[in-house]
Amino acid sequence: MFKLIRLLTILSVLIFLTLSLGFLNSSYAISENNIIPVKSEVKNNSKIIVYYFYGKPRCVSCKKIETYTKEAVASLKNNNVEFKAVDLDQPKNKHYTKDYKLYTKSVVLSKVKNEKQIKWKNLSGIWTKLNNEKEFKAYITKEIKKIGG
Repeated sequence: MFKLIRLLTILSVLIFLTLSLGFLNSSYAISENNIIPVKSEVKNNSKIIVYYFYGKPRCVSCKKIETYTKEAVASLKNNNVEFKAVDLDQPKNKHYTKDYKLYTKSVVLSKVKNEKQIKWKNLSGIWTKLNNEKEFKAYITKEIKKIGG
């Protein structure tokens, strides 16, 4: 009898822990660098991912592109647009070079609907606007709106 009570107690604790972990996992989505609340998920199953692709070494211009792009995306205050910096030197990210026909550091917009990319655009104009922060950011935001943001 004592063994049965002990076994039931252990089972109860395990069930409680399993349910607790399940609840926590449903409340948060884990991204590469941080935890994002589920409420920020896109309700219409459509979003735009603004990728900044870089490799090493990172020069002053490359860091400026990342900063300006990140700030332009943040200025939109739109949960359907997200910024992702991707290190192409990481083996798991090598496919992006082929996927987006990359030959240098780049900003690429990817429109995703129902978790599938439906269109993308490489913003090659960033290089001509790099010395004018206002023009650079205007170009990024204009292109995001054009693709559907």
